[in-house]
Amino acid sequence: MKQGYFKTAWSDITQSPHWVTRILLLALLCFIPVFGWIVIAGYLWGWARDMAWGVHAPLPERIFENSDGLLYSRGFFAAVIAIVCTVVMNLLQSAGGLISSGSFAGSAFVWGDVHSIYQTVAPLGAVSGLLSLFSFAVTFAVSFILTLFKWVGTMRMSIYGRLSAGFQVPRIWAMLRHDWRGILRILGMFIIVSFVLGLILALVISAVVFVCILCASLFAGMGVYPHDGSFAIIVVAAMVLVLVALVVALLAAFLGVLGCALVVRAVGHWTCQFDVARWRGQDDPMPFEVESAKA
Repeated sequence: MKQGYFKTAWSDITQSPHWVTRILLLALLCFIPVFGWIVIAGYLWGWARDMAWGVHAPLPERIFENSDGLLYSRGFFAAVIAIVCTVVMNLLQSAGGLISSGSFAGSAFVWGDVHSIYQTVAPLGAVSGLLSLFSFAVTFAVSFILTLFKWVGTMRMSIYGRLSAGFQVPRIWAMLRHDWRGILRILGMFIIVSFVLGLILALVISAVVFVCILCASLFAGMGVYPHDGSFAIIVVAAMVLVLVALVVALLAAFLGVLGCALVVRAVGHWTCQFDVARWRGQDDPMPFEVESAKA
């Protein structure tokens, strides 16, 4: 089990030539619906796949470089896996909500009158609260598990180049069981990094809002209104506000892509321990499974 997946991934990114420019270009692609997201996923998971094979290379120089001919299909398959996991998560959340809310509503309907409802409110409320807490805990745990399955499934899909490899639950589960500590460390660091990046973005947005409010207050104090011939100032202020909003949006996209690059590269390092060079077909046992069976 390799140590410091996130630290190594951070080094891989920051030691790549012109890494800020490349992450910025990927961030710009975030504003192109569907196509841009597919390119970003194909680019990052292709880089992670190389790491899984043991190829230590910097961020690819060209964003649209399609040397293996799988950039777009890889990105599309990654999006499909993410969408399926999201749908499953939403269905589980809806089911949990129905269970927790239906326990009280259904019983109240059966009792039918206000007096009976009043008599059953306390116990049913307690049961509903417990069911809600249980549903939340289950949903929380399942969301983490689905995230891990999504990462490992997308990694397997990137290695084999086929969508079906990303939905092989037994193979994915075997990999997770083999080094669950390592993948949980990546998940933990992902949560921490997401929180830090979100905090940075929140601080920037708060500062921008504060400056805008301050400027508006100054304009009002100076009596700058459209009717007194200062309409041009209002237009300029609006243009500056739009420009600031675009910069903040670009910063958000930059931080988001950077976080994704860290996670994806870390998963590539984690997968490298499974000796990918010795993998055979996607349905065949992996080297560590063969060695365990012999032992």
